[in-house]
Amino acid sequence: MDKNHDEIDLVQIIRQLWVSRFFITKISLLFILVGIFISLISPIRYSASTTFIPQTSKTPVSSNLSGVASLVGINLGASPSGTVIPPSIYPQIIESVPYKRELLKTPIVFPETKSSISLMEYLLTNDSKKDFFSILKKYTLMLPFTLIELIGGDGNKTNSLKLGPSILVSSDEEKLFETLDDLIQISVNSTEGFVNLQAKMSDPYATAIVAKAAEQILQRRIVEYKIKSAKEILDFNLEQLALKKVEFDSLQNELALFRDSNLNIIDSRFQNTLQKLESEFNIVSAVYQELSKQVEQSKLQVSKDTPIFSVIKPAMVPNKRTSPKRTLMVVVFALVGITMGSLIVLLKSPILSLYKEIKV
Repeated sequence: MDKNHDEIDLVQIIRQLWVSRFFITKISLLFILVGIFISLISPIRYSASTTFIPQTSKTPVSSNLSGVASLVGINLGASPSGTVIPPSIYPQIIESVPYKRELLKTPIVFPETKSSISLMEYLLTNDSKKDFFSILKKYTLMLPFTLIELIGGDGNKTNSLKLGPSILVSSDEEKLFETLDDLIQISVNSTEGFVNLQAKMSDPYATAIVAKAAEQILQRRIVEYKIKSAKEILDFNLEQLALKKVEFDSLQNELALFRDSNLNIIDSRFQNTLQKLESEFNIVSAVYQELSKQVEQSKLQVSKDTPIFSVIKPAMVPNKRTSPKRTLMVVVFALVGITMGSLIVLLKSPILSLYKEIKV
């Protein structure tokens, strides 16, 4: 009995849908028209990506400085390797304000017109159009905030100029930064060790230029961060070498002057003073020689700490757009229309019956 009852219910549902097929078709056509409209007004986006692998040398530079340097209070241990920046930190660099400001200065030269425009100017003119949903949200759900922004949005600009450009992020810059967050995407594959940068914009040529610039700026900043420690050690060693050279030259001149002034004297006091000067000079000379070696090792360390990036997939000008996928959008809206129409047909009678029972 239960099985027959289920079969009767299933047949009844199919029959009900068939009877209301014209209504379901109308709802589906309505959704299809909405899907076509949205697909046509959706902004066109092209995508360009670049993939690279960061490679660094991890070989430490050893130092054979003798213990004589410690006698004069100078620690000349081996130069440590530069601070390793894992690829997982790369997204933090891209999200930083200095990186975004440098990227906004990227010049885009269009080959057809030979005109050059910065990325910031491009975003403010060519690529600043909002899609339908953004405009609808701005002037419906976000209308109160939109009015507040229009009325009092510039109230802090007079005070912001006192802070200086290095620590100030104006409201206009913040909007551009938010746009960059949507345009530039980075993904790090920790297993394989490669990094992928992707840019999405309305112009295919500008998309490739921005993707390449984003990669170059990121690599340059990684190099700066990576060799910072080694450069500080190199500067310290150069400073110590310069100081020790002054002491070395002074003792060398003093020893030569003492010998020239006492050519015919061979007493014990002369020998004691001469031995004292020679010992002091030998110590300073040994430290000076080891400092010279350390400076050369530090220079090599800077070169070794400089990371090398192997680009395995350079950014290319895309020929096909990434979005919108109009056919897929229309199909999805059609399926949604069929589903909505069927639900309305199936739930209409139960809901009306429930409403009448409640009303009674």
